[in-house]
Amino acid sequence: MIIKNFTKDLLTPVAKLCRQSMELDIMPDFLLEEKIFHEPDYNPELTLVAFSENNSEPVGFIQAVVKARKDESIGYVKLFCVAPDYRRKGIGKKLYEAVEEKIKAQKIKLIRVYESYPNYFMPGVDPFYTEAISFFERMGFKKFSDTSNLICDLVTQDFDTANDEKELSEKNIICKRADESDKEKISQWLKINFEAWIPEVAEAYKNNPISLHIALDGDEMLGFSAHEVNNRGTGWFGPMGTSAAARGKGIGSILLKRCLNDMKEIGHNKAIIPWVGPIPFYMNYVNAKMQRIFWRYEKNME
Repeated sequence: MIIKNFTKDLLTPVAKLCRQSMELDIMPDFLLEEKIFHEPDYNPELTLVAFSENNSEPVGFIQAVVKARKDESIGYVKLFCVAPDYRRKGIGKKLYEAVEEKIKAQKIKLIRVYESYPNYFMPGVDPFYTEAISFFERMGFKKFSDTSNLICDLVTQDFDTANDEKELSEKNIICKRADESDKEKISQWLKINFEAWIPEVAEAYKNNPISLHIALDGDEMLGFSAHEVNNRGTGWFGPMGTSAAARGKGIGSILLKRCLNDMKEIGHNKAIIPWVGPIPFYMNYVNAKMQRIFWRYEKNME
């Protein structure tokens, strides 16, 4: 087996490998490009491709990153796959151990699997990938939580919010698409309320039109929702959030529907609502249903 650092000329064959290895997921070339080259913490030393000695096509791939979090830096296995015909030959183990060694050299104490927000592919390991579950547990990872993605049908639903917005306007609350003049106000509010989502909200400003909707009481920020900021082109909604004091006023449902209407107009038939917390909220307002479950894994290296 030969292991090489990922290079841009390998983008198409590695994307093909991902598609062949992850039957429950999609990985068009443009999405792999986003995951690798739009990753602010991309490190070519932690992005490795395996080849068998008799095969010019890649048979294994791993991307790992190290991210500075609030209290500590954490390592993440962001993407990982081995071609079905080459499994149980030690390829995955060698790829993983190669990046773990480099991560440990940075004095990192914790590694997690897949949930490398803000630019992440999945929020955990789908347990239907039985071989992946088995592999990470053999490598010493422990399950510590789970989460889920919901899916929302956009074709059969009407996301008109005019009447609800009229009621809010009588209380001096308006909902609108964010513009450049709102940027600083949103940033300051996020620092206080939802600091982890600052990078994803910044991505919304790169879209045309800006894929961010906000609620305001006069000049005061109350809430936001965004879409097309991660896994672009695949119909992902989020993130969204409302100030604690502003909850229960119907603001969240309006902001949600504004984004889903955008996505419908773009041409998406379905919206993926990832890494969900309040499942009843999404089911109640937009009939979102469970799509996938993910198990969250971590390895303590102390």
